[in-house]
Amino acid sequence: MCWSEEDAREPLVTVRIATKDRPELLVERALASAIGQTYSNLDILIVGDGATPETLSAISKVHDPRVRFVNLSPTTYPAHRERRWKVIGHGPMNYALDNARGAWITLLDDDDEFTPDHVETLLDAAVGRRLEFVYGDTSVRRDDGTWGVLGEWPPRYAGFTQGAVMYASVLRFMKYDARSWQVNEPADWNLWRRMLLAGVRMGHVPTVVYRYYPARHVPRV
Repeated sequence: MCWSEEDAREPLVTVRIATKDRPELLVERALASAIGQTYSNLDILIVGDGATPETLSAISKVHDPRVRFVNLSPTTYPAHRERRWKVIGHGPMNYALDNARGAWITLLDDDDEFTPDHVETLLDAAVGRRLEFVYGDTSVRRDDGTWGVLGEWPPRYAGFTQGAVMYASVLRFMKYDARSWQVNEPADWNLWRRMLLAGVRMGHVPTVVYRYYPARHVPRV
């Protein structure tokens, strides 16, 4: 990856949000946290996976020129519950990779939220340390309502969340694999592992940049 003076200024960062049928959480939690970032040069790309009319209505009430919304036809997923969970969202996530405008891409689930300095913290680390891929720590809500922190170095399966990740958009050619369940891996970790094996320069910031609200009905890793 080549670096220039432009990279050290205020590059455009794409925030990718894949969504389907959680309009209130999407707008009031996830999107609000993206719009409220301390770093303002953002391209906020929301991609629907056959999103509901209620989702479209909720997004239409958000008036911010940085927000874009595209609704795709529903992605076809495996019928098996755990296999489906491992690859859920791969269609809109790959679409977002192809259509991101930013020099950097960061990832946000529609029921979670960024800390206010998420983009600023990760971008400063990536540019300052000449990294192509950087991730921070995640505050994880437990079933009993308390919070724990997830994040460690070196990167490993279940050692960090995709919502704490930012990477250079030149890596967008590497896509989420719809068949990652065949190697018993979630599509996000499968992608990060392939990046690691390819020699992508990775780094960790031991700072909470993301808040994760696990859904109880989803298999835990």
